[in-house]
Amino acid sequence: MKQELLWRRERRTRTPKRTQVKSAALLQRERRSTRVPHVARPDIRGAAHVVLRIRDGLPWLRTPKTWRVLERAFRAGKSKPGFRLIEFSVQQNHLHLIVEADHRRKLARGMQGLMIRIAKALNRFWRRRIGHVFADRYFALAIVKRTQLWRTLRYVLNNARKHGAWSQPDQPDPYSSGRWFLRWCQWDSIRSPLRARPVELPRTFELLTVRALSLDDLPGPRHHDDGETLASILAL
Repeated sequence: MKQELLWRRERRTRTPKRTQVKSAALLQRERRSTRVPHVARPDIRGAAHVVLRIRDGLPWLRTPKTWRVLERAFRAGKSKPGFRLIEFSVQQNHLHLIVEADHRRKLARGMQGLMIRIAKALNRFWRRRIGHVFADRYFALAIVKRTQLWRTLRYVLNNARKHGAWSQPDQPDPYSSGRWFLRWCQWDSIRSPLRARPVELPRTFELLTVRALSLDDLPGPRHHDDGETLASILAL
C-alpha cells in the first residue's frame, strides 16, 4: 500500500517527456528570435527609415541574380497612392528602405504590398511553392529633421561599407539605389544606369538641399533621437 502511494505521488510530480521537449524547443526559439517588438507604429507623415529582415535559412540576397529579382520588384512596387519608395540597399539577410507615406495607414498598406511582391518574386526565383520570406514585422522610424535625413541617407546607401561587403571608393554599392542618387560628392565619376529608376523622387522633403554624401564615407552605429539603435533592436 505504501509503495503504491509513493508511485502515484511520483507519477503526479513527473513532467512528461513531450512537455520537456516542447519547452526546450520554445526556449531555443526565443533565444534565436529576431522579431521586432510589437509596439505601436509611429505616426509617420513623410519620410521613414524601414528595415526588413528575411528568415533564417534562406539564401543570401546579395547575389547578381537575386539582385535582378529584387530590382524588378522594387521598380514594380515603388509607388502607390500615398506611398513611395525613395532609396534602398540590399544586404545579405536584410533590406534598408527609405520611404515616404502620407500617414501611418498608407505606410502599412504600402509596405504590405511591397513585401508581398518581394516575397512572391523571391519564392519563384528560389523555386519555393509557398513559405514566409520575412522574419517578422518591419521596423520603421520617422524622419523629422534635415540632419536626421542626411544621416539616414548615409547609413542606408553606404550600409554595405559598414558591413564590409563593398569597398570600391569611386562607385556606390551596386546592390543599392546609390547609382540613381543625385547628391554624391563624386557624381562625375559614377556610371549611372540607362534603365529606369527603381525608386521615386521624394515629395515631402527637398532632396537637392540635403548636404552631399561621400562615396567612401563609413557610417557608424545608427543612433536615433530616442536613444535606440537599429543594431540594438535587430542585432544587424
